[in-house]
Amino acid sequence: MIARKVLVVTRAAAQARQIQAAAGPGCIVTHHDRVRDVEEFLELKGPFDVLVAGPLFDSRAGMERLRRIRAANPDLPVLLVLPKPQRSPVPDIVRVGAVDLVELPADRRRLAAGLRRTFDAGRADPAASDRPSEWDVSLAEVISVASPSGGCGKTFYSTNLAHFLNRTTGRRVCLVDLDLQFGEVMSALRLNPRYTMVDVILRSDEERADLDTYIEEYLTVHDSGFWVLPAPRHPADADRITLLDVSRMVAALRRHFDYIVVDTSAQLSEVTLTALEQSTALICMATLDLPSIRNMRVFLDTLGRLNVPTDRVSVILNKVEPDMGIKIEEVDEALHHKVVSVLPYAREVSRSINQGQPVMVTDPRAEISKRLATGMQCRVDPAGGSGPAPTVDVEEGGRRWSLRAPGQGDPVRRGDPARQGDPARPTDGPAKAGRRLLKVLNRREDGR
Repeated sequence: MIARKVLVVTRAAAQARQIQAAAGPGCIVTHHDRVRDVEEFLELKGPFDVLVAGPLFDSRAGMERLRRIRAANPDLPVLLVLPKPQRSPVPDIVRVGAVDLVELPADRRRLAAGLRRTFDAGRADPAASDRPSEWDVSLAEVISVASPSGGCGKTFYSTNLAHFLNRTTGRRVCLVDLDLQFGEVMSALRLNPRYTMVDVILRSDEERADLDTYIEEYLTVHDSGFWVLPAPRHPADADRITLLDVSRMVAALRRHFDYIVVDTSAQLSEVTLTALEQSTALICMATLDLPSIRNMRVFLDTLGRLNVPTDRVSVILNKVEPDMGIKIEEVDEALHHKVVSVLPYAREVSRSINQGQPVMVTDPRAEISKRLATGMQCRVDPAGGSGPAPTVDVEEGGRRWSLRAPGQGDPVRRGDPARQGDPARPTDGPAKAGRRLLKVLNRREDGR
């Protein structure tokens, strides 16, 4: 049998010996104590089956170097062995794409379990070349629904999106409630699950190494056909779930399902950031009022600083009623981001929640259900297919607007012949209106 080769990058020789003991006699462990020349060492002494990155990498610069090493050696799985708590920012740790993280101090059993998981994900596993890894972009789509403000309808939209994807595509869909302290998916769908995600992470390290084999045992199937991974029942249990647990659970679900819908908490927490790292699309919910719009603008600016691609982000306005004092065009200008869907306030939504069903199930012919289906169609066919671009209509000031899906052109105001078919006519009205809204928002931020 060919021995597995492990490269351990750490300053402490005792730590390398501990990893050698955990790896067992079937592994050749090579110790290297300098970060600056790891790339050259890999070329000279490699190839290796696993890279164990020790505390030397526990900094922003160290994680950036490790990310570059991973980019240059995509077939080399990484095991992080870092002190608790980590000094490195969580997004930097997630971006590395490590298979597992073992927190120090750690005993031999924990190190052995981490090494086994890393070996199984790498080329040392004979079947690994045919099995997708956690960073494989061909895995399931992950659509996260987020909002910087409470009460914007994240759970309402998430549950209906999960139902729509399942019904329309016929594929496997899983809804994950990542509002770990006050998740509402269970109550909104009237579920009484036997397990929650806390039960997943309470298994021993050896059992958790086989997460792919048992993850579905902890899911609950809703009557309408999609699966659900519920949040903890008690807020105190949220502290038991680490960021690595969240990353591993989402990664495992991506290998079992075609669509993952993630309902996040009403804040840009580290858990939400971890979900965003694995998301292929982000839906941001807001309501048509100044506090919500102001928070959304800050939220979108923060996403930009975190290098979240703008083409992954969609903004949806919910609970819109006539004559609310703010126009859709003003919101577009204030957010510097097009609103792709407008959903009206509807009593059918409250009735559906009381019945424990998505509104698209209880009232499929209601206006809110039609608006939802129209806006969600682009999730099934992002390119728009051969038919017309998905649009959502909204009445405003006696005129009718048609808001198109991302990349499908600008909003067109219907019933205004003076502006239709005349591209040369100036259209600075929305810009002026947006500047007025920006002035109001800026005054609110300055406390004036």
